[in-house]
Amino acid sequence: MPRLFISHTVPNVPPALRMAKPALIALALTAGLFGGAPSFAANAALAPVAGEQMLDRIVAVVNQSVITQRQLNAQIQLVATQNKIPVNQLSPSDIKQLQERILDRMITEKVELERAKQIGITIDDTRLDDALSGIAQRNGMSLSQLQQAVTNQGDNWTGYRESIRNQIMIDELKRREVFERVNISDREVDDYLKQYTGANTETTEYHLAQILISVPENASPSQVETAKKRADAVLSALKSGESFEQVSAERSDAPDATKGGDLGWRDLSRIPSLFIDTIKSLKTGEVSDLIRSPNGFHIIKLVGERTASTNSAVLTEYDAEHVLIQVSSQRNAAQAKAEAESLRQQIVSGKASFASIAAKYSDDKGSAAQGGQLGWVKPADMVPEFGAMLEKTPVGQISPVFQTEYGFHFLEVLKTHEVNVPTETLRTQARQAIGQRRADEDLVNYIRRLRAEAYIENRLTGTINDSSAQ
Repeated sequence: MPRLFISHTVPNVPPALRMAKPALIALALTAGLFGGAPSFAANAALAPVAGEQMLDRIVAVVNQSVITQRQLNAQIQLVATQNKIPVNQLSPSDIKQLQERILDRMITEKVELERAKQIGITIDDTRLDDALSGIAQRNGMSLSQLQQAVTNQGDNWTGYRESIRNQIMIDELKRREVFERVNISDREVDDYLKQYTGANTETTEYHLAQILISVPENASPSQVETAKKRADAVLSALKSGESFEQVSAERSDAPDATKGGDLGWRDLSRIPSLFIDTIKSLKTGEVSDLIRSPNGFHIIKLVGERTASTNSAVLTEYDAEHVLIQVSSQRNAAQAKAEAESLRQQIVSGKASFASIAAKYSDDKGSAAQGGQLGWVKPADMVPEFGAMLEKTPVGQISPVFQTEYGFHFLEVLKTHEVNVPTETLRTQARQAIGQRRADEDLVNYIRRLRAEAYIENRLTGTINDSSAQ
């Protein structure tokens, strides 16, 4: 199940913990990650490859579009920030490799956008404005405050809007040409429900990350061997202690590479059968050997493992409130945790109420305005650490301080109740799970076909793909 991602490139933006439209939120505050519009890191610059001048030259031609060095530098800086890659400490050869990987992903986005326009996908201003308003609301801001946050970073609001428009177009393209074309029979849904659901049963979920070294369709033996050598080099780097997230961002061909290869939590129904035996043999934190598939060579990391309820008819909802203290430029992690501990102690000792502390100090401004109240929520709707704490905190007690990707929290469960889930809802969820697994596999092949049909001149690597000449 996808998890909410809030970019840390805009300071002091309170996270929304709920999963409402996570894809839109994810792209919103990382606008420009692969596009030509200005990003929050638009003024960043990296050292040029040895022997080259720092000019805003063209580094790639994609059909009738171009990508410039300045655009490439901005995206490298953004990816480096998100994955904590120390760019200033990289060697010229490492910077060159990182440039090539990010440029390759920018090329993919150009190809996707051209295909979206070709089949008539357009995003009008009304839909764009609705999306921007939703982004602002879910992050505890008004639309004018979101605009101010963008301009305060030196970004151009018009460019930011167009970058959001592009990302929505790409999402729509993938929905139409990949996800909606996945056909799932009623028999498959029946088998899924029989195998993976049932009252009071449990299943194991795996938090996975991957690196993919792709192999072209109808690859020659030499192309396969070249990819195998790349994959072996990547595996060697990981075994020597290099960060999985950094290696993914620099070298992986997977669509999720710039997110550290993170695939999120998946049960066995959403894991390709080719990987299941390998994943079961891994311990948390371990990295697999190379796994060959039709798409190329995969390396899987088991980030975490947990036992989860798959109750098919009854779900528990929690009426809860929380306080969030974020890490910021003025407050490091140790200080944020200490502040959260101090605020929790004030409530536990009776010196202050939960509502007053949340209203005054919580960085989740959306819930702070309600005294920290989240309303009725399900653990599956929250980020993993938050959901887990909901489940193990007794009613009427305040949880210990715990950490998520957004900062340090503590929460109180006010009450719980059980809700019946209609059979049709269960079947819809099963159909979505099956479709997501199949679409993940189809998406890689779809992007590969789009690129094969395009004219691509990569001036960093000196390679040209000209479909008209084939």
